[in-house]
Amino acid sequence: MAINRRDIVQMLRRENENLKARNRKLEARLTRHQQAFRALNRMDDTMRTMRSSFDIRKLINDLLALALHACDAENGSMILVDDETDELVFAEVIGETREQLLDHRIAIDTGIVGHVVKTQKAMLVTDVHDSSRWSAEVDRVIGFNTNALMCAPLCNNEKTYGAIEVVNNVSSEEFDDNDLAILRVTARFVSQALAEAEDITQTEGEKF
Repeated sequence: MAINRRDIVQMLRRENENLKARNRKLEARLTRHQQAFRALNRMDDTMRTMRSSFDIRKLINDLLALALHACDAENGSMILVDDETDELVFAEVIGETREQLLDHRIAIDTGIVGHVVKTQKAMLVTDVHDSSRWSAEVDRVIGFNTNALMCAPLCNNEKTYGAIEVVNNVSSEEFDDNDLAILRVTARFVSQALAEAEDITQTEGEKF
């Protein structure tokens, strides 16, 4: 059977468009990886200067901002455990809900972050509405719409400080294991910073 020339042209055009789409995805992924490497290098530089110019809040904010940049997200938070009240406190927030969310408190076992704090295991959830551990309590309070999130525990040796959370990817791609790996590394840096802050506080307290 003879093949219509128009059909061949259309087939080639479709194949060309598919190839362009695959290339765009590869370029986007490569860009994300480059962002991640740059962020990791900057995190390492930040930690090396910590002793000489220690500002725990600025340091945590910088680390959180770097993680958001690497993961192509705009909203994230550091949630700490308050041992006295058995609650989780949003101690640092970046994004559109900062004013409403900063210092907000939830029960220590609330949702995905509560599970991560309890188990000390990171989680990646591409659709929170499909997760049995998801709690919409915070979204209802602040008027936000969480679609996807990643959460990694903050811990040092046997101590659990809390968790770091990144919400809603900006790009069309979903969060993936590479993003979660970046968040885990960020969490280790943040945990180190929190432990360092405790040591400095104790050392300075002993001087007086």
